[in-house]
Amino acid sequence: MPEFWILIKDIPAGGKEFSFDEPAIWENPIAEFSLPYAIRRPLTAQVFLLAQQDGVLVRGRITGQIAVPCDRCAEDAVIDIDHQFDSFELLPGDDTEDTGDDETIIGPAPDGAGAGMEMGRLLWEEFIVSLPAKPLCASGCKGLCPVCGKNLNDGKCGCDTEQYDPRLAALRGLKVTKH
Repeated sequence: MPEFWILIKDIPAGGKEFSFDEPAIWENPIAEFSLPYAIRRPLTAQVFLLAQQDGVLVRGRITGQIAVPCDRCAEDAVIDIDHQFDSFELLPGDDTEDTGDDETIIGPAPDGAGAGMEMGRLLWEEFIVSLPAKPLCASGCKGLCPVCGKNLNDGKCGCDTEQYDPRLAALRGLKVTKH
C-alpha cells in the first residue's frame, strides 16, 4: 500500500485542505488484495486537517465510481462513490496502552521528521467503509439459478427450483380446512 505522509507540524493553526488524486492510493491495494474491483471514474479525496493538542481532526470526502461484483448475479454493479467522513485521530503518547497495533494512522514519519499522518491508509479505510455491504447491479436483480448457475436476469433456465426441505416431507400432503 503506498504511503502518503503529512507531517503534523506542517498543518497550519487554522487547518489545511489537501487533495488526493493519485491512482496508486486505490489501485495498489486493489491489486495487493486481489479484489475484483474496477475503477470506472477516478477516485479522488478532499481532506481538511486541523491539528489539535492531542490529535488531528479529519474531515473529508471521497468521490468517484467503481464496479464491483453484484451480490446476486456476479455481474458488474456500478457504484457511485460520494462518501463524507469525519474522524479524530489521536496522537500516540506515553500514557496510551500499547495494543501491538502497528497499523495506526498517526506515528513517526519514515524520514524521522516528526509525527505524521499516513493518509493512504486513512483514505483506503474510508473507501472500504463507503462500499455497500451487498452491492446490486439493479434493485430487481434476480440472481443466479441455484441449480445450473444461469443468470436469471437473462431469462428462465428451465430447472426445477421447487425443492423442498426433506425434513418437512411428512407435512407435504397435509390439508388445512377452516371451520
